[in-house]
Amino acid sequence: MALSLLDLVRVDFRTSKAADNLNTRLQGLLNLPHRYGPARLALGRSMGIRTRPELELTTLGFGKPIKGENLFGQGPELATWITLLAEHAGGTDMSRRELQHDVAAHWHRGVYLLWEDWRAAANDFDAFVSRMVRLAS
Repeated sequence: MALSLLDLVRVDFRTSKAADNLNTRLQGLLNLPHRYGPARLALGRSMGIRTRPELELTTLGFGKPIKGENLFGQGPELATWITLLAEHAGGTDMSRRELQHDVAAHWHRGVYLLWEDWRAAANDFDAFVSRMVRLAS
């Protein structure tokens, strides 16, 4: 069965417990009002790497869920995120579970990359943002 964007707004997405804890820590350090802020940054950071991330959640434990509508938004914003994820996965048709797994793996890898970026910026917000801009170029 094909995925519907409308269905995805109600789906729960989560990453590993450790990555979720780091997500919360980054949320505070970056002064972001919502949990999805660093999660979105992490997804984008991870998708900037060509290889597909791998993650075994059953051994790492699960973090808290974020509904699809909060993590990705709605309408064009949701469609853009899902298109980026599908393109990174090679343009394959994914099931809901495969998409949830890809999101978890990207979120996990990305939040650890963001943490390394934060440390490399010497815990300085402006330096961190400059680093993100350079990486995006």
